[in-house]
Amino acid sequence: MTDRKRTIKIVLIAAGVLILISGGIFLASNIEKFFAVTPDDAGKALSRTEIESAEQERSSVLETAKAVDTVTYNGNSYVYNEDLEVLLFIGIDDYEVTDYSDTGRSHSQADLLLLAIFDNETKTYTLLQINRDTMTDTMAYDYFGNYKGLINQQIALSHTYRTGLEDSCEDTVFAVSNLLYNVDISNYFCLTMNSIPIINDSVGGITVTIEDDFSLIDETLVMGETVTLHGVQAEHYVRGRRSVANDPTNINRMVRQRTYLSELLPALGAKTSGNSNFAIKLFDDLAPYMVTDCTVDELSDYIERFSGYTLDRIVTIEGESVEGEKFMEFYVDEKALRATVIDLFYKKTD
Repeated sequence: MTDRKRTIKIVLIAAGVLILISGGIFLASNIEKFFAVTPDDAGKALSRTEIESAEQERSSVLETAKAVDTVTYNGNSYVYNEDLEVLLFIGIDDYEVTDYSDTGRSHSQADLLLLAIFDNETKTYTLLQINRDTMTDTMAYDYFGNYKGLINQQIALSHTYRTGLEDSCEDTVFAVSNLLYNVDISNYFCLTMNSIPIINDSVGGITVTIEDDFSLIDETLVMGETVTLHGVQAEHYVRGRRSVANDPTNINRMVRQRTYLSELLPALGAKTSGNSNFAIKLFDDLAPYMVTDCTVDELSDYIERFSGYTLDRIVTIEGESVEGEKFMEFYVDEKALRATVIDLFYKKTD
């Protein structure tokens, strides 16, 4: 081979190597960019110092979120009722319990927020239903899961910013407690939509009178008829909204939910009192659709209270529904909220 041909071959090989290297760098760079795609509003990743500072801020918020021991209202003094145990029911709009930690954040919202307030002195309990559209301060996080601070938004979104598991429930507990002037919530019990037929059918179904038009979603629920709900009928009854009553405010659906719960909870209590294994079997059936910080024994105790304690009433907080820029927004009446909290969580002093 001549020197000229040898030189040309070396140059071509060198050029090929450079092209491969350059191509590899270009490809690696673009692959990295492809797999690092984040939403436009994700912002930049925080430094370790910024992350630690954000966590300290969150911890500080939690530490200071305590109910006031004594209050004065309408000229009277009240003390916080230490005889209460409070269970928060969270109903989310997922069908399964899903861990969203790999995708950045949960997509589920807390459609049902219901406090069961047990008074161990009077042996009564009250249910406080909170509108999912209620505007209040909730904890917010960036795309990377770093705490950003409190933002005012629908309380249903308090469940949305984390993994969808215990941390999402804990943030929902915070949002509900914060709305109610930091009252103490003993435990939470979070269920997905697939749990509704299971619970309903465990007591043999719940009988209701159909007062809305369900024809678009369930022809078996005929307006004006009294029906014992079974299976998916129960889900349609408690979840149907715009396609049922064309009510974007959630108010109509909340009325149906109160009607349903006033029958369901005593029925669960009656089943538990007559069968010691009922609660255990029910919890086993619900396990794939449940997230809770309660033990089985604690949940059994709560259900027994529904049987042994008397339901005093089911209450909601007065307010106004407003069409927001994107969603419906419910603004509580602050005077009504304060009166409700004092009535449910405080005792008048002598």
